This record gives sequence, C-alpha cells and structure tokens, in this order.
Amino acid sequence: MLLWLLSVSSVAFVVLIASGGLSVRRYSGSHVVAQLAVGGRGLYFSRTPDGVWWRLRLRPCRRVCEDRGGWGEPPLDGGVREPRRPLGPGPLAGLVELDPPRA
Repeated sequence: MLLWLLSVSSVAFVVLIASGGLSVRRYSGSHVVAQLAVGGRGLYFSRTPDGVWWRLRLRPCRRVCEDRGGWGEPPLDGGVREPRRPLGPGPLAGLVELDPPRA
C-alpha cells in the first residue's frame, strides 16, 4: 500500500511540474516564490527578507484585458517633453591649466 501511494504521489508531482502547475523561482538567497496552482486556483507562497507571504486562492483570478481601441487620440497638450541637453562646463573650467606629463 505504501509503495502504491508513493508511486502515485511521485507521478502526480511529475505531472504538476511538467504542466506548469507547480513552479518555484529563487530570485536570491533570501527571496523564494512558489506556486501550486491548477487553472488559476491554488496556493501561492513568497518568502522575502521582509517576511513570509502566502495566499490560498479558491476562485480564479478575474483580470481581463481592457480594449483601449475606442479611447481615441490623447489631448494635444499631453505630449512628452523633450529632454534638455546637459549643461556645459562652468566658466571656471577654462581657467584650469594642466601640467604636461613628465617623461
């Protein structure tokens, strides 16, 4: 019975990894993110230096993409300002004289 349970659980583990239902990402030594989800429902876990966070989501996420095609053109005065050129050296920069390198 124990062998059967072990084989079924290992097959389920392999299927979860292959289907993307189980994913673990390690961003750094102290930041780990894991999720065990099927169809957007499941257990989400995150461990950061700030603390541990986890959520059990039983309902799927209801995010939808918004169609922005009917918004029209933005107003004319809502443009992006051109970047300014960097300021040149100050007036005292021309007064500094450098010694020639010694041979």
